[in-house]
Amino acid sequence: MMKKLLFIPAILFSSITYSAPKTSYVMDLNLANQLATNVMKACSTTAKPAAVVVLDQGGNVLASQRHETVGIHNLIAAQRKAFTAYSSKVNTLQFMRNAQNNVDSQNLTSLPELLLLGGGVPVVYKSQLFGAVGVAGAGGSIQDDQCAQQGIEITLKQI
Repeated sequence: MMKKLLFIPAILFSSITYSAPKTSYVMDLNLANQLATNVMKACSTTAKPAAVVVLDQGGNVLASQRHETVGIHNLIAAQRKAFTAYSSKVNTLQFMRNAQNNVDSQNLTSLPELLLLGGGVPVVYKSQLFGAVGVAGAGGSIQDDQCAQQGIEITLKQI
């Protein structure tokens, strides 16, 4: 009987620990549309009108907008930039520069899903990949990247 009583406190004071459930953030349609609108405004203000695609936390297209003066091919480019940023978790301007400077990475341009041009930016909220934005048609890689960065920054401050 004495052995059984000693065993119970050992179980009660064991070092089993549990972590709290991880909070997942979800980009809903309203937020995706607000993000697309803020990116479009940033492009119109700092560069020129563009096309914007927003991916959700699963990498799926949730919103897209194209200024009427921008060629329709820019929606495809924006989606591929957003996908590249989402899958690599790095903005595509930096990804492009890294690939150009690394012989082993230069073959990444042969993957049809990836587009190594500036304008794709992952959206990170509270250290969680929340989605991605792709911009095309604002005047070049640097302008596309700046529009995306600016629109994301404005939107995340509004959350």
